[in-house]
Amino acid sequence: MPEERPAPLPADPLECRQAAEDTQRNDTDRLIWALLAIAGELHAIRRARK
Repeated sequence: MPEERPAPLPADPLECRQAAEDTQRNDTDRLIWALLAIAGELHAIRRARK
């Protein structure tokens, strides 16, 4: 039986933010999605400043 691989994480901070709002699992999952959204936004800001 092949190993199931998780889906790749979205690269768009808005998708991560939406996932944080939509997740029904638990608070830890919401926090992880929110942190991914923040990290993506910071990356975009740093890229724009160069």
